[in-house]
Amino acid sequence: FTVEADRCIKDLTIITEYVGDVDYLSNREDDYDGDSMMTLLHASDPLQCLVICPDKRSNIARFISGINNHTP
Repeated sequence: FTVEADRCIKDLTIITEYVGDVDYLSNREDDYDGDSMMTLLHASDPLQCLVICPDKRSNIARFISGINNHTP
């Protein structure tokens, strides 16, 4: 799937919230279907890193490439 805007979107514009279940990254390291996981919390302790996993619950944000991209 792809999503394409029909006009320019200003930098830092919120389009949608990323939806899914929150889990520890260590529980999902062997999840081969996790190509749409998004980092929620990157901690210095790898066992405390959290990700949002849209495998059971999700919305259109899963299909928007570069959702966090912006120019400084």
